[in-house]
Amino acid sequence: MDDSAAIRFSGRGGGVSGVGFLLVALAAAASGCTARPGAGVATLSSTVSAASALVVPAPGTLSIVSVIQRQYTNAIEQQVALSTSASTSGQNFISIQAFGPAETVALPAGALAFKPVRHAAIQAEISRYFPGRRLTISSNFVRNTYGPFGYAYGPGAGNDGCLYGWQQIRSDEAERNHMNSSGMLQIRLRVCKAGAGEKELVELMYGYTVTGGFAGTTWNPYGRPASVDAEIGGGKPLRVAIEEPRHTAVTVDTVSKAPVTRRVTEGRPAVQRKEQVAAKDVVVVPSPSGGATATTSGEDTIVVPSPVCVTGTAGSATCN
Repeated sequence: MDDSAAIRFSGRGGGVSGVGFLLVALAAAASGCTARPGAGVATLSSTVSAASALVVPAPGTLSIVSVIQRQYTNAIEQQVALSTSASTSGQNFISIQAFGPAETVALPAGALAFKPVRHAAIQAEISRYFPGRRLTISSNFVRNTYGPFGYAYGPGAGNDGCLYGWQQIRSDEAERNHMNSSGMLQIRLRVCKAGAGEKELVELMYGYTVTGGFAGTTWNPYGRPASVDAEIGGGKPLRVAIEEPRHTAVTVDTVSKAPVTRRVTEGRPAVQRKEQVAAKDVVVVPSPSGGATATTSGEDTIVVPSPVCVTGTAGSATCN
């Protein structure tokens, strides 16, 4: 049987019967006869596709180069190699240990030992993955979508910035029992990047996504889902501050009326009046004698001649 849970269960009944043992021996002998001679790799590590990665980095950050997977009877371990352009030696990676029932293969590696997150253990991991570098463990309390995590930041070679992050995803102790919430995830992030600051690299801890795990509530590492916020769908209105666009005030200047110039021509009975008009429309007033008004270029001029009156012998006045 390939299922590890079934294998463990078969050992609880006091062993396998004699008939069963004989059948197993015959099957092993048959398989030995048909085996081909040659060298083999005695390891459980294998390369899987990037689509099989249990944890993926945030989009637009670091790309996945390869995924190395190792199976145990109680866990699956992966190291997701990430792209790097830093001067600091070493490979960027995300590693994950998913504890739960795993498939067994020809050469089982046994059970993966559980290592709790301790300060001394984290210091040893930093020294292992950043030899000769000095990373300082942050005292800030931070958390991402999956819960609290820790990190250490420090300079690398050249202008590189380096970060080592760790996170344990496990349900609360009060919710764990033999039939519920028994799974656990251990995640590590090692990254160095040229010219990167602490804020930029910490965002990688906020941005990664856990895409794999074990099905069923028995191996759920997240615990009981949180209740829905009571403010959703009710409560006080929440308004977003929207800044209205500013309009430029238009100032209307009053156009003053142009001065009126009056000219009197010597020897002529006509009085010419010249006006500078600011309006667009020009009204032409004909003279009483029937003559047309002349307009000159540049300015509009209205000339109204005065009537000529002649006094006769009888004392009466005649005007043309």
